[in-house]
Amino acid sequence: MDLKDLISISEAASILGVSMDTLRRWDKSGKLSSIKTAGGHRKYSRDQLEIFLNDLYKLSKNWVSKEIELPPDLYCSNSAVFQTRLTKMQDLLGEVKDLAFIFPLIVAVTGEIGNNSFDHNLGSWPDVPGIFFGYDLNKKVIVLADRGLGVLATLKRVKSELNTDAEALKVAFTEIISGRAPENRGNGLKFVRKVVSENSIGLLFQTGNAELILEKDSDILDIKEVSGNLRGCLVLITF
Repeated sequence: MDLKDLISISEAASILGVSMDTLRRWDKSGKLSSIKTAGGHRKYSRDQLEIFLNDLYKLSKNWVSKEIELPPDLYCSNSAVFQTRLTKMQDLLGEVKDLAFIFPLIVAVTGEIGNNSFDHNLGSWPDVPGIFFGYDLNKKVIVLADRGLGVLATLKRVKSELNTDAEALKVAFTEIISGRAPENRGNGLKFVRKVVSENSIGLLFQTGNAELILEKDSDILDIKEVSGNLRGCLVLITF
C-alpha cells in the first residue's frame, strides 16, 4: 500500500467523529485495526474508514442514537423473533469448520446479551421496543443493540448507590447481584465474561457514557468513560 494513501490517527478520528483515545482502544480490541508504519505510528487508509462507516456497528449506533428505520432482517421486535434468528446464525456458524469447537460459545454469549435486553426492558421500553441483531460471518463480527433503560437504570433497582454508567458496568461484569428484577443482567454478564476470557472471543459493550472492552483470551476489564450518552446498550462481539 502506498504510504501516501494513509492518514494519521488524528485525521481518522476527525472523520469518524471520535477521539484518538477511542481509536487506540478500538485498535486494541480489534474493532478497527490500524496500520503500523516503520516508525511505529498508527495510520489508516481512507478505504478502510469508508468500509467501517458502512458496517453493522455504525448502523446499529445510528439506530440507538437517532432511531433510524432498520431493514427487517436486522430488527427483532420480540424475543421469539430473536431466538429464531439466533438459531439461524447458530446453523451458519456450525457450517464453518474452523469454528467447530467455539461456535456454541459464541451463540451462548450472543443469546445471553440479546435475552437480557428483552428481560430487563419488557413492559418498560423508553420508546422503541426490540433489538438490533446483525452479524457478518466473513468479518467475524456480531452486533447487538437496544434503545432500552441501560445497565445503570437496571441495576439501580437493587443497588441504589450506583451513580455512573462505568460503575454499573463494573458491577454487572464482576458482582453477584441478588434481587429478581436485574438478576439476569447482573449475573448473566459474569457468564459472558467467563466465556470470553477463556476463548478467542472479543467483546465491546457500551451503555450510557461508559465503554467496556474485554480482549480475546483475557480476563482484564478495560472500562472507561466515553464522549456522548448512548441510549440503552450497544455490543460488538468478535471471534
